[in-house]
Amino acid sequence: MTVLEKVLSKMQTLPTDQQQQVLRFVEFLAFELGDRQVNQESENLKEGQQKSDFWKGLQKFRLAIQNEEVGFTNEDFADLRDRSVGREVIL
Repeated sequence: MTVLEKVLSKMQTLPTDQQQQVLRFVEFLAFELGDRQVNQESENLKEGQQKSDFWKGLQKFRLAIQNEEVGFTNEDFADLRDRSVGREVIL
């Protein structure tokens, strides 16, 4: 029996919420592996070159938010904007 077959066999016995936790953990491990590969690539870049990888950072942020089960609604952002016209200018 392969490792994959063993994992699938065990996963089928778990409740759905625990299966989702396992999936998130596997996604995290896969992301970390990808992150290490990106770090290795950036070490191999020539001096003076900069590599910006916004997408990987965004994916890492989204995964962290998902793992923490953080949810946002429109009410969370309702009163963030300062609606004043600015400071008063006295001439």
